[in-house]
Amino acid sequence: MPNILIIGAERGLGLGLAEALKSNGWEVTGTARDGADTAALEKVARVAHVDVTRADQIDPLRQEIDGPFDVIFLVAGMFGPLHNSVVEATDAEFAGIMLTNCFGPMRLAHRLLDRLKPHGTIAVMSSHRGSIALNTEPGLKLDLYRASKAGLNMLARTLHADHPDLTVLSIHPGWAATAMGTLDGTVEAEISVDESVKGMVAVLKAHMGTGENLYLDWQGNPLPW
Repeated sequence: MPNILIIGAERGLGLGLAEALKSNGWEVTGTARDGADTAALEKVARVAHVDVTRADQIDPLRQEIDGPFDVIFLVAGMFGPLHNSVVEATDAEFAGIMLTNCFGPMRLAHRLLDRLKPHGTIAVMSSHRGSIALNTEPGLKLDLYRASKAGLNMLARTLHADHPDLTVLSIHPGWAATAMGTLDGTVEAEISVDESVKGMVAVLKAHMGTGENLYLDWQGNPLPW
């Protein structure tokens, strides 16, 4: 029975992954931030706690979890301020999105490497907006989000360069109908949470333990870095 640690599993795509993998026979541990509603997660996973922006919560998390895991999937993230503009952003807004989407998850990934099985897999929740090659659409106010996901991809790629025995996957989940994906219902998503999650589970199963470093969407299509 494969086992997985999902960082950021109390809602949205993280919870969807936990539910789908549990139904596929996986053993699931999922994290939530302190104070979050974990009632749904508790039905399918062992629950631990961490906020990826807090360095002081890493050691307590390590004490809460068991392992070793076949896969560690870092899902936690944010869209950032609605303006998402490098021109309008405050220092605090830029620092917040980079800490949440890039530095925090990858710092945690490094601290959890000893909780992976040999030839284990690290997956990060990226986005096609993190592709530098695909950044050719004018007028989209996604400066901060793009930068944070491009940085996440870069640090994930560096992780694999330093640990080539691991599999490292940057996965674009599609524009899914979560609170974040719809900006709390103000915009319409392209796919359901169920479709996104089923695709990501298939991607994990196809590539885990292969030693590859890939940037893929939820359908398994490669994305240009």
